[in-house]
Parts: sequence; structure tokens; C-alpha cells
Amino acid sequence: MKKPTQLKFPATPRTKSPDRGMRELRLTSNSKGAQTFIAKIEPHFTIVVTGGRKPTVSLRYSHHGITFDSFELNGKFEKVIDHIRAKFPELRVD
Repeated sequence: MKKPTQLKFPATPRTKSPDRGMRELRLTSNSKGAQTFIAKIEPHFTIVVTGGRKPTVSLRYSHHGITFDSFELNGKFEKVIDHIRAKFPELRVD
């Protein structure tokens, strides 16, 4: 199996606080054309979006996290967002 191509993009410059900011942005592509986008946000957060037939979104804090299949209408990802929007209305984005 062919190793995925990695396209690296420069991270934004660090802010004055050494523990904040984008640490790494990476876009990878495999031989079938499916892509993965990885955003590492200091100090402990990572967002991973995978493409392909069944795209997913992963939200991670340190070594803990959750992954959602994002291709389903009214799927788990949408239900979690609805729950968070109802429980924390100040976080809503429309």
C-alpha cells in the first residue's frame, strides 16, 4: 500500500502566551484521493476531518476525544450539536 502524501502548511505565529495558538495544520492525501485535515491547537486540542465515502470529524483533548460520522443527516454528530446548543445557548452559532 502506498504511503499517504503529506502536504504541510505553516502554522500561524505563536501569540505572546507560549501556551496558545495553532501548532500545526496538515493535509494528507492517500492514493485513492481521500484527504485528512489535521489542526493541532495548543496546548492539548486536535481536530481531525477525514474525507472519503464516510467522512468523519474527531474532536480531541489530550488523549481523550470523540469521533462522529458526519455524513448522516440527523446522525449522532447533529444530535450532539443540538444537545450542546440547547444546554449552552451562549455557544450557539447560526
